[in-house]
Amino acid sequence: MLAARSVFRPCWARFASTAASSSYKIVVIGGGAGGLAVSSTLSEKLGAGEVAVIEPATRHYQQPLFTFVGGGLKSFNDTHRPMADVIPPKAEWINQAAAQVDPAANTVTLADGSTVAYDYLVVAAGIELNFAGVKGLEAAIGKNGVASNYSPQYVQNTYEFLQNVRQGNALFTMPATPVKCAGAPQKIAYLADELFRAKGIRNQVDVNYYTALGKIFAIDKYADAMNAVAKSRDISVNLFHDLVAVDGPAKQATFKILGSGPRAGESVTVPYEFLHVTPPMKPYDFIKRSALANAAGFVDVNQHTLQHSKFSNVYALGDCSSLPTSKTAAAAAAQSRVLKHNLLAQIKGSSVPALEYDGYTSCPLVTGKHKLVLAEFSGYTGTPQETFFFNQANEHAFSYWLTADVLPAVYWNSMLKGTWNGPSAIRKVANPTSAN
Repeated sequence: MLAARSVFRPCWARFASTAASSSYKIVVIGGGAGGLAVSSTLSEKLGAGEVAVIEPATRHYQQPLFTFVGGGLKSFNDTHRPMADVIPPKAEWINQAAAQVDPAANTVTLADGSTVAYDYLVVAAGIELNFAGVKGLEAAIGKNGVASNYSPQYVQNTYEFLQNVRQGNALFTMPATPVKCAGAPQKIAYLADELFRAKGIRNQVDVNYYTALGKIFAIDKYADAMNAVAKSRDISVNLFHDLVAVDGPAKQATFKILGSGPRAGESVTVPYEFLHVTPPMKPYDFIKRSALANAAGFVDVNQHTLQHSKFSNVYALGDCSSLPTSKTAAAAAAQSRVLKHNLLAQIKGSSVPALEYDGYTSCPLVTGKHKLVLAEFSGYTGTPQETFFFNQANEHAFSYWLTADVLPAVYWNSMLKGTWNGPSAIRKVANPTSAN
């Protein structure tokens, strides 16, 4: 039987609470893009005090803009707002981290040891950056020419360190683990190349992209496009190279060669002047240790309905989920529509057909100032799902403008408020025949 809920709870969503009420109709773990998209709609539908958001951070970051910050094209101030300003006004914000989930008991244990009960649980916790997963990286990051656009702590170092480069190797890495925004590791390489050319030093700097994967991009159409871009910019693409160690003082990066080739298992050490690291990533421990997790540690949900495979009152979306598609904000937007529909139908006992998520995701691949390849596809089928009538595998100024200027406004003003569910409706008008 689901936990009983208290009759009254005050709604002070914009003021953080660390001492949570004992029970809620819905508990959402995570105040990122997916968690807020879901909690905004659900709290409006169910009323004040019925939905709680467990989120320890006090600032919310619009992470897709980090690439632009690292490339010197946007200000860091454009990327963040106080968490209190984006938490839904009818939801209660529990300003703590989740430490344990017991889906059999319908409870979440917080970092301070207190327990919150739920009728329904939505897990939107994101994915954890694992800088400790590369030997020497924690000691080197933020100095020694080592930066990362994946962390608000280090993203501003990227442009700072790039400006200091005069010659030598500029290295850009992609790990073997699942990551969020899998295009970001190479995007910054293109922006760095453009910066070096503008400074007239490109002939003195070798730009090298090292990926642990066997392709530059998962979808063939866009892989062909990005290989062509890299070739035209004289950027070396090194496949099956996984960063395993960084020696900051010596400015050396060591890669393990993966795959089944003749050099598989060998290590190669490369000197660098600049190193942009995409850290390995992993599921949060509180998920991995729980009965919610699959063998890989992600929340085990049906890939179409987003409902948990064992616990029918649990759903998940975004980076923490087992959904076999690229982990992006665009994917979370499309997933949020499906999740909200299916969860609300379950709460109401409605027999309406479940919505199904088709794996849609998008990765805007910035290739320079005012140039961008707008990859849109299903991670389930590998089929492009382009919104516009033109070939989005080509570099376009329109795609850049859309990503750099329009989508951030959509993010803050619509997605976080639960009213942006992805471009499917626009696609019906802008590309009705899926001509490309």
